[in-house]
Amino acid sequence: MVNTHMKSSKKIVGFITIGESPRTDITSEIKPLLGANIEIMECGALDGLGKDEIKDLAPRPGDYVLVTRLRDGTAVKLSRDKIVSRMQRCINNLETHVDVIGLLCTGDFPELSSRKIMIEPSRLIMNVVSSLSNIKRLGVIVHDEEQVRMEEERWGRIINDVIVVPVSAYLSTEDDFRRAAEYLRDSDVDLVILDSLGYNIKMKNIVREVSGKPVILPRTVMAEIIRELTA
Repeated sequence: MVNTHMKSSKKIVGFITIGESPRTDITSEIKPLLGANIEIMECGALDGLGKDEIKDLAPRPGDYVLVTRLRDGTAVKLSRDKIVSRMQRCINNLETHVDVIGLLCTGDFPELSSRKIMIEPSRLIMNVVSSLSNIKRLGVIVHDEEQVRMEEERWGRIINDVIVVPVSAYLSTEDDFRRAAEYLRDSDVDLVILDSLGYNIKMKNIVREVSGKPVILPRTVMAEIIRELTA
């Protein structure tokens, strides 16, 4: 399913979610950063699937776990390997209509390819952090406890000391984010990554204010890059 939010525009950006489209919870914050001349088209890896079909995509023990949300706001866990082909299908559907493609997920998808410029937040944010000096201890917030070990290993490739805290963007309260921020503050991290496109600006502000540390929010970083590419 491809969803279009505007009727006409100079540039078209295609967003691909691992959940169901449209992801208005994300695009509502990204759109103002892109400018008025941008049209958005979306495609979701779970579009058109029934509840039982979505359950079949759940992770097995040892799988690369991803967390997303459905159109009704329900949070679901997915196996990365089970949805890669569906994400590629979305790319194939969108790339003939758009100028730039952005993935609405910070998971690693090296298998994906497009004939258009495609922004992969996983690589984007990893490279941003790699470019920063004096980051000796990194704080990372992820959705689920099952993602902690994987994220420690993933970020450990570029930062020796990594502290990962699970706080769901879809199920947690503001107090949960405050407690996580306090923990990261007390752990004396140099930088915090909210490692999902599901985290929003309000969550970032809570973490930044409580921790007193700089915080990187993938959705706004990606929006800035898209604006550069489509200006």
